[in-house]
Amino acid sequence: MSVLPKSYERRSLLSAYETIQTILGFGMFTIALISLVVKLLKNDKKK
Repeated sequence: MSVLPKSYERRSLLSAYETIQTILGFGMFTIALISLVVKLLKNDKKK
């Protein structure tokens, strides 16, 4: 097993704040999409 002499530590691409913001944004988008589908299905049943 050889160790590379020029190995770099893994740097985080996003900070913790940006990660939480991305997760919350994606969650809100998913909830909005699901609620839209539910409204469309309810509207379709009325007709």
